[in-house]
Amino acid sequence: MTGRSLARGLAGIVALLIGVALFEIVQAPVVDAIGGPRGLDAILDRIPPALQAFTRTRPEFMAISGLAGYLSLGFTHPLYLTLCASAIVGFAARSLAGEMERGTVQLALARPVSRTQLYLSRTFGVLVISVVLAAVGPLGLIAGYRWAQPVGEFSISHLVPMAFGSLALFLAIGGLALLGSAAASSAGRVLGWGLAVFVLMYFVDYFAGIWSFLKPVEFLSLFDYYDPTTSLVVGSVDSQNLLVLGLVGLAGWAAGLAVFANRDFPT
Repeated sequence: MTGRSLARGLAGIVALLIGVALFEIVQAPVVDAIGGPRGLDAILDRIPPALQAFTRTRPEFMAISGLAGYLSLGFTHPLYLTLCASAIVGFAARSLAGEMERGTVQLALARPVSRTQLYLSRTFGVLVISVVLAAVGPLGLIAGYRWAQPVGEFSISHLVPMAFGSLALFLAIGGLALLGSAAASSAGRVLGWGLAVFVLMYFVDYFAGIWSFLKPVEFLSLFDYYDPTTSLVVGSVDSQNLLVLGLVGLAGWAAGLAVFANRDFPT
């Protein structure tokens, strides 16, 4: 069942994966073309504080973190995160709410398949997409780094803890997306609301540092627990962040299972 659900949207998923890989491949060549960390320092000094917050950059921190800090911007960029979230939320929306909208879920359940088994197959699909996304970004960065070989120190091994942090974020998004898809009856509604919540969380996290009004609610954003820059610079990932993201994903998944197992399907 998982294979069939993945195959239905395979072209779109592959396109998003290619987009993620290409986006990370160009990071190192861009840094090298600008003049390495020194050239980027001069550019960041001219960026207003609000835009620095939007890209999660601070010139003083970037000067200390060096090449690793600059390359980490590829994993906090809105485009990268939007591509990844679209792949996860899109699959969850299409494989549950979308099938209820089309009425095909009844065909699957007409066979000796329980609602729990159907939901678990979609869960495994979210897991597969999340793992691939967490891997393809670092692999793209490695390819671009070996191609351009920009000036500066960067340990490729630090991509491993960063990938685990990314995977935790993707699974948290996936758990919440499964909950939304289990409760809704329209794939478009799940995708729209899911991406809207994603953008809101991004806004809260990235502007809480310069807008005190948002500081009290910053902890509600998943991105408050996502720190690829520290992982790439230091080579470790905060276990507390992994725990929070894991619990959010698990709670969303469990709530989605309860909703899907007990809801009435549209006719």
